[in-house]
Amino acid sequence: MQAASIPHAHLSGLKWHLCSVARRGRRAICSKIYRDRNSDPRRSIIVAGTARSGTTWLGELIASQMRCRLMFEPFHTGLVSDFAQFNYFQYMRPGQENSALLDYAYRVLSGQIRHPWIDRYVDTVLPRRRVIKDIRACLFLRWIHDYFPEVPMVFIIRHPCAVVASRLKLDWATDGDIRHFLDQKPLLDDFLSERMDIIQGATTSEEKHAIVWSVSNLVPLQQMRDMPMHIVFYENLLLYPGEEIPKLFRAIRQPYDESVFRYAHRASMTTKRKSAILEDTDPTTSWRRELSDAQITRVLRIVEGFGLDHLYGDSDLPAEKSTNQG
Repeated sequence: MQAASIPHAHLSGLKWHLCSVARRGRRAICSKIYRDRNSDPRRSIIVAGTARSGTTWLGELIASQMRCRLMFEPFHTGLVSDFAQFNYFQYMRPGQENSALLDYAYRVLSGQIRHPWIDRYVDTVLPRRRVIKDIRACLFLRWIHDYFPEVPMVFIIRHPCAVVASRLKLDWATDGDIRHFLDQKPLLDDFLSERMDIIQGATTSEEKHAIVWSVSNLVPLQQMRDMPMHIVFYENLLLYPGEEIPKLFRAIRQPYDESVFRYAHRASMTTKRKSAILEDTDPTTSWRRELSDAQITRVLRIVEGFGLDHLYGDSDLPAEKSTNQG
């Protein structure tokens, strides 16, 4: 099937701003008065991926098809005090015991935690389900699956250069993120010790951002291999919604209607004003104008060093379609 062209119906910056204001107003009210009454963890869906990979966009797309509570990044040590005792990028081995983390994860999956940060995107008063969107749970998704095997998981992957370009544009720090990885001996032993030369050799900002992308994708892809986690490639979902959306909703075992296809090209609440999707340019290739050839080469060299070059190779697009592991 031929790729769908990037539509010219993307929201303009002004229209997006007005819609954002309206959504923020509705959510400001709903986030305070909603009642999440069904505490069965099986009523939850986890949407995970590294930062700037499209997790909010995907979470909102799924949430548009059901009356649900969109829970925003509950595993944030800096902004959620109940999670402050854990690592910023907490790593867990499959089956590892941690009663405090298990208790917190249950509270999240059963909807028993309320917090202004987590509930910032709630837009319904009586949710029937929960969509849990998080960028810091990547390193313990398998651990969550071991304890809550019936909770559907969706993992989104975006081209490393696109993610790096976005992070650079936001001027995000990298040294702290990498330090959180290196502070965890089990993570070092299981995944990073044999790649320390790559990590220590990363000196430029784009290389360090590529390290964060690589670790955040390597661990879940390895740990969840042969497990029932649906993998979505950002570019495939954007370009081939007619193929990708049916697979996505089959994987999470939920119905959908035609309105979902409007959300496939709708900017998320975390989209920035200068984003390609708002400027009516192709977000699958815009990073080529934002990164130099030398930067692209350095990013792809890091990705190759982590053994993840098979995901995209030298192409702008994924080497494979989205998959349902397991």
